[in-house]
Amino acid sequence: MTESEAANYCVWLLGQQARSEKELGDKLTKKGVEEEIILAALERVRSWGYLDDAALAERWVASRGKTRGKYLLRQELSRKGLDAAEALENRTDDDEKTACLTVAIKRVGDPPKDRSREAQAKLSSFLQRRGFGWDVIRPVMRQLYEGIVAEDLEAAEVDE
Repeated sequence: MTESEAANYCVWLLGQQARSEKELGDKLTKKGVEEEIILAALERVRSWGYLDDAALAERWVASRGKTRGKYLLRQELSRKGLDAAEALENRTDDDEKTACLTVAIKRVGDPPKDRSREAQAKLSSFLQRRGFGWDVIRPVMRQLYEGIVAEDLEAAEVDE
């Protein structure tokens, strides 16, 4: 594959969905393209204005941040080869708490139908898998269960 063909392939891939430089490089590597051709093709695509990893990271956080916590977002961005620190620096604690509360309410309702300890444990585990930390989950659980869960959360922290 020539540099021109590789660059055109990158543009075609970008037409399908937004991708990072790392993802494009990985796709070209899988196709057996030589490293120097990959670098030249990526530079050409970048010069055309089609590649902007910082903007991609910002858009990723803006769209996926509504249902995911900063830990999962950081992992996803890292997997794509994007700078997570820069993209997440504008995300406030209020944004994180709002996202967590939205996900929790969608999961269990407002107010929660099942107030059992098991249901609360399932919800907190679900929120952790969505990338929210305890500093965000704890107040959301308290808000949802109106203090009922506070004792359970503190007991769970002691067990850890």
